[in-house]
Amino acid sequence: MHFIKARTQSDNETALVTVFCAVWHRQNNKLDLLKSHYINLRQQSVGVRIIYIFDNGDMPPEWLDADCYVFSQALSIYEAWSAAVALSNSLFVMNLNMDDRLATNAVELLVGAACASSAGMVGGEWLVCFDNSHLDEPFKAPILTASEFAPDWPPKPRERLRLGSGTGERGTFGPATLWSPKMVGKYYPSYFGDGSLIRSVGDALFWHVFQQKNLKTVRLPLLIGKYFSSPSDQAEFRANQDNELYQRYGLSNVSFADRILGGEVPQLAFQPAG
Repeated sequence: MHFIKARTQSDNETALVTVFCAVWHRQNNKLDLLKSHYINLRQQSVGVRIIYIFDNGDMPPEWLDADCYVFSQALSIYEAWSAAVALSNSLFVMNLNMDDRLATNAVELLVGAACASSAGMVGGEWLVCFDNSHLDEPFKAPILTASEFAPDWPPKPRERLRLGSGTGERGTFGPATLWSPKMVGKYYPSYFGDGSLIRSVGDALFWHVFQQKNLKTVRLPLLIGKYFSSPSDQAEFRANQDNELYQRYGLSNVSFADRILGGEVPQLAFQPAG
C-alpha cells in the first residue's frame, strides 16, 4: 500500500484546527455528500484546515480545495481517521462524518472550550436527524433551546431528539470531537491486538485511551451539530466481532498513523494524468 497527496488546500495553513473526513470509495451519493460537507466546513466562523482521505485509488473532484490524500487500497474508517491524524499539523484535530453537519460556529465553540479549560478533548451535543434535510441548511449553535433525550440505540425517530453526548446522558462524547494530538500523540485506534481491523468501536476505544492517560475531557451541553442516524447505512450498526476481539486480544498500541509515520505505508510523488 502507498498514498499520494492529490490536492493541497490553498488557504488556512496556520489554522488552529484541522477537520478531517474519510471519503469511502463505495459511499452512496458520494459527490453530493462531499460537496455539502465541504461547504459546511467553509462556512465555519473560524478558518479550518480540511483533510479528506480517499481510499482504493479514488481521486478527488477538481473543485475540492482541501488537502486530499489518496490511498491505493481500501481502508477502514478508523484507518482513514488515523491517517488524517498522522498527516495533520494543526494544534487540534476534529473528525466529521460525511453525513453529519456542524453549526457554523461549532469549531469556534469547541476550540474556545479546549483553550479555556486546557482539555485534551472536547465534545458537544447533537440533534438527531433521520433524513437528508439537514445536509444543505446552515445553522448556528445552539440549534434549539428545547430538546429531548431518549436512551434507545439505535435512536428511534421523534421530534427534537438529542443524542445525549454533550449532556453526558449517553456516556459518549459525540460523533465528532475535537482533541489535541500533542497530548495524546498522533494515534487513533485502528487494530486489535491480533492485528485485525476495528470496525465500529474505535470511538469508544479512543475515549478509553484518554481516560487511561488521565487527560482532561470536556462536554459542552450545547447543540453544536446535526447527527444523521441510519442503522442500515452506518458502520457503527453493522454486525461485527469488535467486542469479542477486544475482550480476547485487547487494543493494539500500533495504529495506522504509526505505519505512515514509520514509512511502512509510504507517500509517493503525485503524477498528474496526461
